[in-house]
Amino acid sequence: MSCGESCISGFIHEGKSTGVMSTINGVQVYIATPPEAIPHKAILIFPDIFGVHLINTQLIADRLALDLNLNTYLIDTFSGKYAPEPDNWENFSLAEWLKDHGPEKVLPIIENVIKHLTEKGVNKFAAVGYCFGGKYIVVTSQKNWIHVGSTCHPSLIQIPDDFTKLIEASKVPLLINSCETDQQFPAEYQTKADEMLGDGKYKPGYKRNYYAGATHGFGCRADLTNPAEKEAFDKSYVEIVKWFKDYL
Repeated sequence: MSCGESCISGFIHEGKSTGVMSTINGVQVYIATPPEAIPHKAILIFPDIFGVHLINTQLIADRLALDLNLNTYLIDTFSGKYAPEPDNWENFSLAEWLKDHGPEKVLPIIENVIKHLTEKGVNKFAAVGYCFGGKYIVVTSQKNWIHVGSTCHPSLIQIPDDFTKLIEASKVPLLINSCETDQQFPAEYQTKADEMLGDGKYKPGYKRNYYAGATHGFGCRADLTNPAEKEAFDKSYVEIVKWFKDYL
């Protein structure tokens, strides 16, 4: 399913990020570092269409780094050509933008970062993806580039093909945080994921959480004044931390 209007909805969160922008193998990356990082492990974040400069996702990177004591890398999977904020969409075509950001463009970017970090001694990667980035949690899991994966409200998932490939090739435990209102990962997709991956069918490990009353974007662009959205935002983050602690 392609990205739609739900991919551009959401709210900007308040806060001051503490990480730094840097470049790894020609890729722009926001890096969050804890005071004493555990060596040889790292967290990767694949952002939604608004990219690495969205304060919401930077704040998540900062929290993950501190809560897991791991260097965390929020990757610019769009080579600087991320989508503008919705207020500036008058001359922007999401459909055309997506054509320029397919797997043939995105995967080499992720691979470049992983290759560099591997050369620096990292041998285990946890990764989380939001919306657009959720697709690449599944794809990098299929390729076993990462060691544990999590996604919130993924988009662009091809059902059943992506899950079939996952079952056939992957050794990566997968956590999906889903919600009640989501055109990109609707109820029928959620049910299909459970049918294909649940009940021990996906041997590496599978869990899907469901947040009633929440909408697409709750994981990183939630309306924190809405109780259901805030609960989904808070609980899904806790679930990601637990998942990474269990499997990384």
